[in-house]
Amino acid sequence: MNQFPGFSQADFDVFLIPEFHERMSHLRREIRPKLAKLGDDLAPKLEPLAGHPLFPHTASHARRRVNPPEDTWVAFSRSERGYKRYAHFEVGICLDYVFVRFVVKPEGEDDKPMLEQYLESRGLQAFDLRDPSPIYWYRDDHGVDPYPIEAIDQSKMREIVQKTKVKSHGFTVGVTIPRTDPIVAGAALVTRSYNAITHLSPLYRAIVKIPKTVGA
Repeated sequence: MNQFPGFSQADFDVFLIPEFHERMSHLRREIRPKLAKLGDDLAPKLEPLAGHPLFPHTASHARRRVNPPEDTWVAFSRSERGYKRYAHFEVGICLDYVFVRFVVKPEGEDDKPMLEQYLESRGLQAFDLRDPSPIYWYRDDHGVDPYPIEAIDQSKMREIVQKTKVKSHGFTVGVTIPRTDPIVAGAALVTRSYNAITHLSPLYRAIVKIPKTVGA
């Protein structure tokens, strides 16, 4: 039985709070516990997709001191210790929508080389992904500059490969669910997130070939 209670419209409005400490307080008190429950509900369902356990990690934003976060999430990685070094999935919330993403961060040195090889060798076929919602490639891991994958041509593909190779760039592909969609307000979001991750999982399986030691 799912624990996740859904997001209220007030949860989305937390990202309108301008003051750093007040927004962080609301995130920690109201949103992070919901993300933790969503992570606990979703993680066991993801193991068959990945071929090994995926552990949930709720974002802490511990390095922030001045600018409040514009989004927050629960990430699923193969390490019990963290997620930034590894290819992972994220389910998160910002002002206007819930997002579900496949992410390789710039510091994801464990998987980034394999991702670069995969994008170069597969070309446009790497984006042969399907979901009821449009799937976007993003310029960074916070959903900046969404570009629909169905519009990617050879020229855009070369740009994506080159950006991914830059040390300070990562790779992000995902979908959004508007805050006005009733599905975000209840446990059905767990199923919707699972379905979206299913459609993004070919990228994960292509670059994470063998389960690695948890916590390595």
